[in-house]
Amino acid sequence: MFILQTTIAILVAFLAVIAYDKVRSRWAKGRPRRKDVEIPPSPTIPGLNDVKTAPVDDGIAISSLPERASVVSKEMETYKQLYYKLHNLEFHPDILPECRDMLLRLLSSTIADTLEEPGEDSILSVDNFSQGALKKFLKAKDEDVQNRYEEYVARRKSGGPREIFSDKNEAKWWLKQAAPVKYVDGAWLGHINKISTPFRFRNITKNAWQVMSEELGDGDLAKNHVHVYRELMDDIDAKLPPADSEDFINPRHELNEARCWKAAIAQLLISLFAHEFLPEALGFNMAYESLPLHLLKTIKELREVRLNGYYFELHICIDNADTGHAAMAMETVVSYIDAVERAEGKEAAEIAWKRVQAGYILAEGLPTVPESPSLRQDKKATETFPRSATEAELISIFAAKSAVAHKIHCNSRLKIGRRSLVNWLEPHAFANPEWQKEFLQDLSNCKPWITKGDVEKSKLVKELSWEGRMFGSFTQSEVEVVKAWINELGTPTQTVPPNPQVYYDFTKRLPSELAIPRSENFNILEEYPVLSNCGPDPELTKLLEEPVLNCDELYVEFDMLNLRNFLPLWFASTALLESLPSVPVRAADAFGSALIRVLRAQTGFDIEGPGVAGMEEIRRTDSGEAFGIVELGLSMCEHAGLPRPSNLREALALGDKSSAKFAEWMLWMNGKGRKL
Repeated sequence: MFILQTTIAILVAFLAVIAYDKVRSRWAKGRPRRKDVEIPPSPTIPGLNDVKTAPVDDGIAISSLPERASVVSKEMETYKQLYYKLHNLEFHPDILPECRDMLLRLLSSTIADTLEEPGEDSILSVDNFSQGALKKFLKAKDEDVQNRYEEYVARRKSGGPREIFSDKNEAKWWLKQAAPVKYVDGAWLGHINKISTPFRFRNITKNAWQVMSEELGDGDLAKNHVHVYRELMDDIDAKLPPADSEDFINPRHELNEARCWKAAIAQLLISLFAHEFLPEALGFNMAYESLPLHLLKTIKELREVRLNGYYFELHICIDNADTGHAAMAMETVVSYIDAVERAEGKEAAEIAWKRVQAGYILAEGLPTVPESPSLRQDKKATETFPRSATEAELISIFAAKSAVAHKIHCNSRLKIGRRSLVNWLEPHAFANPEWQKEFLQDLSNCKPWITKGDVEKSKLVKELSWEGRMFGSFTQSEVEVVKAWINELGTPTQTVPPNPQVYYDFTKRLPSELAIPRSENFNILEEYPVLSNCGPDPELTKLLEEPVLNCDELYVEFDMLNLRNFLPLWFASTALLESLPSVPVRAADAFGSALIRVLRAQTGFDIEGPGVAGMEEIRRTDSGEAFGIVELGLSMCEHAGLPRPSNLREALALGDKSSAKFAEWMLWMNGKGRKL
């Protein structure tokens, strides 16, 4: 049925045809964008005083909270650089090999952790796929979250402390630290449903992309999740620049929660190589749209400190497992597995399920929210001590020595961390486990006496050895315990990169399937993303030098067009805009929202209403009522008696070399994005 959406979609395609008809003499360079000054506010949810809390001090700046470290780790700096470059991919195509390697490492790392301790609530418990088994698993997960939330509420009513942040000041810090991951809300689906997707998966990727569309407000800026979170940042005076700016990753903003950057990178990467990791992206989506316990806690605690929690309330509602994103995500996975089994058989479907599990595990295995400083202190206080047999033996040795050597060191000026040596060795104080723990912590950081992981460079060992001033005060076996402890101190810093083979073994894929071709061998009709500099046919590049198209000349005699040459342009026309909102921040303004509405039209979505369509749109698509550019193109082929193309390559092969080359040129322009 040719509704308004289809009409808009057809208009987009015909504009491509008009350009093709005129391009040999004229070329449209486009007009500059103009920013819409109207910015709709997000709804404000008033705080609820359902728990008595201490008065809140509003006067402390967000950045005044203690940080774990002032120096940004090398790992976090890597994530930050990738974050910026993935938001500006057209300017940094050289990062694609690094991105693929990192995605494989993240998948392998989380798979390895899950295989080590799978647990009854792991997705691995669904060994053999069936819709019933999957539905039962997800329902059990939801019920478990609700039960644990009920327990949390009971703890709070009994006087228990908050479990996400301690007060309003820390809540502001927490919200700001979460910004990197909240600003990529929906990015795990950003690169799917491109025109280079095999046509047999179009309904599946459309249904998955609908989740992203709703994350982006279906083109209504006020409902755009990134926009809503940005409004929240303004409310707490976070003073953050745009997420796609280089300034956003600047250390001066004190966004120092590595786990949030890591989670954001995983979301940006999982759909980047959409054709190679489609089931992984669908599995990731299914996990991420499930109900998390921390979301329920966050809403309650934000109300208590009188901060606007609408962003989080929005996700509780829109992600529901009946008609919302959780239900949509499960339905998409089921459709994908069924499609693979019909086309490739049972064995291929089993492999596809393992790959869905891999994506699900990735989403489940990476924390996405900050860890508040107060909670880190609580966790530290409850850590078991001694932490190893060596540590226990060493403490026993020092406890025995303190009783006989305490006053011998009264003339020593040596200070170890927060106390002098003589104070540390006071026998009654040293009997306290917390004192012992602090002593070992300070001693381990006391250079040159201790060099972690290096016995030879540790002065303490030299002094305990022959010709040292403490030789004989420790027996040989006691010295060996000291050496073993020093060696163990070096172990935590020696991180071993996860082996990508874990992913290959788990999914039964071969490394050769993911071999990166040379840039000159990339096929823009079948692969994505293709951002190398080799470009299209040189004959087409000269078209950019032609003058601007006069709108008075927008007339084409369509009866002169050959249908075979028309179809390549028709199919390729969808590529002109589809990559621009691949990262959510690109759709978080008036222009981006308008772009989302155009993409929805050309993909065949129903007209936007005041609410969300949810599962209703999926049922509409699955029943064959959704007609976008691709579906209409396939229908034209069928009615004209032409072979039905199964992918973009076959669609372009319908026309002559000239139309195919121009269609290919449109694909290249899509990859240039803001670089044009």
